[in-house]
Amino acid sequence: MLRQKQQFLRLLVLCWLPLSVVSLRAQAEPGPDTLLREVTDNVLAEIRKDPAQLNDVARVRALTERFILPHVDFQAAAQWVLGKYWRTASGEQRARFVEQFRQLLLNTYVRSISNYRDNSISIAPARGDQTSGRTEVDAEIERPGGPPVHLGFRLHRRGEDWLVYDISVEGISLVATHRSSFSKVIHDQGLDSLIDDLVSLNARTAGDDGGGEAAAAMSAP
Repeated sequence: MLRQKQQFLRLLVLCWLPLSVVSLRAQAEPGPDTLLREVTDNVLAEIRKDPAQLNDVARVRALTERFILPHVDFQAAAQWVLGKYWRTASGEQRARFVEQFRQLLLNTYVRSISNYRDNSISIAPARGDQTSGRTEVDAEIERPGGPPVHLGFRLHRRGEDWLVYDISVEGISLVATHRSSFSKVIHDQGLDSLIDDLVSLNARTAGDDGGGEAAAAMSAP
């Protein structure tokens, strides 16, 4: 079940791109949509200034760790992905799963980022009542030689920060996609087996050229 959704997740990887450089401040800074626009422009400008960094796995990994991952709520995403299994998981299982899920997305990002350097991204105004602490932001990726891709960011506020906890591509949710495939593995083999599979996969991926076959394994359609 882990060898699924390659094209879908590679498109999802691009969705992490706008989440770097600055924190999404709810009060001291503009709203999430404005910041996503600014951050997208800044990140793409940084990449275009030194495209060679996209060919260096260590630099891409460092860029991702520094600028992107701090603005994703992996705990919330992992909790949604596990669904009912989160409630019955031990503290140790939860911690291990969150870390391996984080590594999975990091490795996939490192694997795929260079494919999207020439894309442009437009961000729509945020939807919903931001005073509730949750909002959604729509976006569209224009790809050279390909049709546009429609994205959706789901964010919630933690303190003063807006954090992304789910992303959709053409209406298909990252959380829902992983939830479906992971749920079957857990049902058939148990949560520890799923975590062990992710540990092995991430270890192989870390030794590949930016993710290689192992990263693709988690995302093949």
